[in-house]
Amino acid sequence: MSFNKKNFLGIILLLLTTISWGTSFIVLKDTVETVSTFYILAIRFTLSGIIIGLIFFKKIIKTPIKTIISGVILGVILTVAYDVQTFGLIQTSPARNAFLTGFYCILTPFLAWILIKNKPTTYNVIAAILCVLGIGLVVFSGSSDGESYLIGDLLTLVAAVFYALQIIYIEKYQGEGQDTIQLLVFELLTVGIMNIIFSLFMDLPSGLNVYILNFEQLAKIMYLTLICTLFAQFGMMFGQKLTTCNQASLILSLESVFGALFSVILGGEVLTVGLVIGFAVIFFAMSVNEFKLDPFKLLIKKKADK
Repeated sequence: MSFNKKNFLGIILLLLTTISWGTSFIVLKDTVETVSTFYILAIRFTLSGIIIGLIFFKKIIKTPIKTIISGVILGVILTVAYDVQTFGLIQTSPARNAFLTGFYCILTPFLAWILIKNKPTTYNVIAAILCVLGIGLVVFSGSSDGESYLIGDLLTLVAAVFYALQIIYIEKYQGEGQDTIQLLVFELLTVGIMNIIFSLFMDLPSGLNVYILNFEQLAKIMYLTLICTLFAQFGMMFGQKLTTCNQASLILSLESVFGALFSVILGGEVLTVGLVIGFAVIFFAMSVNEFKLDPFKLLIKKKADK
């Protein structure tokens, strides 16, 4: 792993991003119980895009058509990822949603191979096999009260595919020299506008009161907007610019660890033995993926030490 001052700054930005995202699972889980998914995402991303756009107004008005199109493509990918993940969260627990979302760490090298011809390593393959095993343990372990979360888990895995695509295309566009701020603003605005349209068609017919928020709902949505969207997307874009694609995917996947941690501490979630083992296997797979840990060599070394 390359390690210099710029790389270190990128790692810190990505780590702070993962912590903020980790808190979002429990906050979002509470919010979607009383507020529409589309409405929440419309506010989060539109407001974030407008704020950054105003701060960097002089830069944004000079955005070339190519970068606008790239930002829109990123926005469409992110819209699918967030919408599907949020609907998955409604039908599963925050901890499960967090850990299964982290599957994009394993997917990224393989999709990068298909899309930008970056061939995965042996470690990527080993990590993928371990991760699938861990996901199997999580998906089929059920909940502490026996409730089935299968639909929510499957939706979360679909979202993970699109998060992996986002990482790959961010690296592709930044590698072409496209401006990070310009990409970010048009990405955020695209997500916001798409969810405004979805909300108008899906929420409005159910009654205008769907758009009236109380103080608690507004406070939670503002936290999701300013910390988990505005700051996090900014940190992700610039953090990824200072790190490698695989570095970014591993660090960002720690979101799953923080998500499960906050869910247990703040949400009082009870973890089953199957879930804990599944989480551990997934996290080990992520470590193999980035730090090039060979499970077979570790096993042989452990036996030799005895």
